[in-house]
Amino acid sequence: MLLTLADARRYADAAIQAASAQNVRVAVAVVDELGQLLQMDRMDGAALMGPDVAFAKAVTALNFQRPTSSVAELASRNADLVRSLQQATRYPIMAVGGGVPIARDGKVVGAIGVSGATAEQDEGLAQAALAGA
Repeated sequence: MLLTLADARRYADAAIQAASAQNVRVAVAVVDELGQLLQMDRMDGAALMGPDVAFAKAVTALNFQRPTSSVAELASRNADLVRSLQQATRYPIMAVGGGVPIARDGKVVGAIGVSGATAEQDEGLAQAALAGA
């Protein structure tokens, strides 16, 4: 089942609601299975670069098919590999927590990225969005 705009909006809204409850201002990006942007939001007061960072986290989670915190661990052990991948691909690689793949029936169908709080908070908000949407 493909990720729809309605799905993406629910995920983004759930992330924003969770961020509001924690009194943090974030940007959220949701991409489909091809890495194409479906939804992007920046809360009032969130950093201007937040949407770009959220998108980078989302496509990183999609391409690696794992949370970006796991990609950060990989990068800390093998920075040269991640640097080489960054040069070889058209998508940004953001090796910091805040991006999470969206899976259905065991298949990754998209990803969500959150930026604006700490890496741990961003990833928690992305996970909360998946649970709450």
